[in-house]
Amino acid sequence: MAGGLTQIRQELEAGGDLPRDQVARILKDRTSALARPVEDAQPPTEVLELLVFSLTGGRYGIDTAHALEVVPLRELTPVPCTPPFMLGVVNYRGRILPVVDIRRLLELPAQGVTPPSWVVAVQAGGMTFGIFTDAVAGIVRVGVHEVAPPGLTFTGDRQAFIRGVTGEMVAVLNLEALARDPRTVVNEEVG
Repeated sequence: MAGGLTQIRQELEAGGDLPRDQVARILKDRTSALARPVEDAQPPTEVLELLVFSLTGGRYGIDTAHALEVVPLRELTPVPCTPPFMLGVVNYRGRILPVVDIRRLLELPAQGVTPPSWVVAVQAGGMTFGIFTDAVAGIVRVGVHEVAPPGLTFTGDRQAFIRGVTGEMVAVLNLEALARDPRTVVNEEVG
């Protein structure tokens, strides 16, 4: 196209006239060239930083904005009359930290607590609690657009606790939904 424009410019400078159909074709070509979309420049995508851990053979991730610390599970004290998903409490920096077993909430097979195990201390929904894990894999960064809906594997209540699944098959937990679940709230009213 550049060669054709050079030739046309030379003819016009020499005082020549262009036929109408040639002018129309040139204008049409220029219009379509200008109308082409700009290269698909990917807008900067929102990145989700996940702390990834394993549990019963599956991989789960939580937004690092909620993670406080990963500590070895030591001296777990069971608490009587609590739901099955409440493993117990541990001493966390001088405070009592309830430890949640999300295997029970997600209806996964629970194999008990075998050392070495870890607790991920998290803060969500105005609560601080721990999540029991078998092992911690590390931190990964994924684009928010890479997190697909949970799919049919997680149904009912379980789906509320899963934000989505990454391409690397990491189920991203929704800690805000977990903290809002009425089963996790302790009613301290004395009757």
